[in-house]
Amino acid sequence: MDGKKSKICVVVHSSPGSEDSQTLHKITESALASGHGVQIFLMNDGVYHLLREPFADLIVQGAEVTVCAHNAVERGVKEKPGVVFGSQYDLSVMAAGSDVFLSLH
Repeated sequence: MDGKKSKICVVVHSSPGSEDSQTLHKITESALASGHGVQIFLMNDGVYHLLREPFADLIVQGAEVTVCAHNAVERGVKEKPGVVFGSQYDLSVMAAGSDVFLSLH
């Protein structure tokens, strides 16, 4: 990567109660602290992360967050400031523009 900081895209399918939640936080905080860009896409039960305060801290730290609007509406999760309500198209754009792609189930 010749000194260039990478852009990391993480898609999260699992709920905040899963072990993936801890993994998401550690990866995101570490990457942001190292100057890397982090984009998070929440779908399926992953949309419930929006309801947890620790997740909001990731946004404050600089993570860009997009949520599958369809999944959020299905689960009664309301829009939040700083979060894009998007679609699978947004996920494909994020994945295509990233250097690293992770999927947490």
